[in-house]
Amino acid sequence: MSTDGRNSSSTVDSIAPLANDGHHGFGVWVRSVGASATRSRWLMGATLAGAALMASTWVGIRTLPWFGPMLADGMRAVVGAENVTKLEEVVAHVEDRVQAATSSGTVRSLSDSTPPELLAAAPLATPVTPSVSDNRPPDAQALYPRVASPEDGVWQAVPVRGENGPVLYRTMLHPDAQRAYSELFVFALDMTQLKVQAVAGSIEPKTESPKPGVSRPGLVPEGDREKLVAAFNGGFKAEHGKFGMMVAGNELLAPRPNSCTFAERSDGTLGIATWTAISAEPVLFSWWRQTPACMLENGALHPGLQTEDSKNWGATLEGKTVIRRSAVGLGADGRTLYVGISNSTTARALALGMKQVGATNVAQLDVNHSFPRFLLYTAGPTGLTAQGAVKGLLYQKDEFLGRPSTRDFFYVTLR
Repeated sequence: MSTDGRNSSSTVDSIAPLANDGHHGFGVWVRSVGASATRSRWLMGATLAGAALMASTWVGIRTLPWFGPMLADGMRAVVGAENVTKLEEVVAHVEDRVQAATSSGTVRSLSDSTPPELLAAAPLATPVTPSVSDNRPPDAQALYPRVASPEDGVWQAVPVRGENGPVLYRTMLHPDAQRAYSELFVFALDMTQLKVQAVAGSIEPKTESPKPGVSRPGLVPEGDREKLVAAFNGGFKAEHGKFGMMVAGNELLAPRPNSCTFAERSDGTLGIATWTAISAEPVLFSWWRQTPACMLENGALHPGLQTEDSKNWGATLEGKTVIRRSAVGLGADGRTLYVGISNSTTARALALGMKQVGATNVAQLDVNHSFPRFLLYTAGPTGLTAQGAVKGLLYQKDEFLGRPSTRDFFYVTLR
């Protein structure tokens, strides 16, 4: 009994000081709970704020034409171009995984992907038949029937202002058997009736040795706007590969020997080939713009794109990175220019899709969500207005007509 009493007394005596001591026992426990709760609330708030910031950034990149480029350029100035490229690859991989996980496997058709304004102008349910126009490209077979829509490879006429007959066509392919959400939209231009001009941006490609008196307005010239029907994006910034460009006799950036070169000869015909091949032609050029190595040259796929896991191809981002891309190609006879805009494609998928529709020589143009675009122009009470030919492209209604474009681009007029 005495032992129990001593134990009880000892227990009480040992607890009491702890309970009343502001530096020990329960006092410490109470204060610890309060600090822990505060930290938890702070972490929760920081997490929610970070998630909100990431969500708003993602939305901004996909809805505001200027936001993505501004953000990327700002980050390059702080952490360097290489680190930004690595971050872009990580983000693209995450987005692809999310799309793969949430995709139902249902594919969009060309009709689904076309803005309502263009559908109203030219219902896609009644495609032009080859007998109507001999400049209509032959329909292409679907690359992968399992992920194709009924409209894959079928060319549809696109009405443009001032035309006397069809001069522009469009189609769609799903160029990746593993991704039903991978899409390639291709526009075929009849170069016997259309003309393409290159325009240097007001800033890009940056000139290493600026010449005095050389103007870079970054706009479609006023004299060509009466016949303007379309425009599409140009190539990479100078820091991403230093690919050359020449316009109006002014070499803005020197050519690279192994780079693919999109050029207009002085007789008005177009060419796409490696610089060493095209520069050897005994002709003068009105303009030329370089890109990474040709995706296709004389019908042959670039060695870096031969396999599914091709990585080391192109100037920025790996060839296997799943992103929006753009390309320009020529048919074997040089009469048809193909302009491709993709969603969620690797470089290989883009190249195979361009080859499938009829291009034998292909150069990749700019990539990422903000830059690839193919625009059509309509005349209205307030002047010309740009219209994206595919849903989801980023542009301004006065694109290439109002504020100067800092990046180079191409525009298309009737001859």
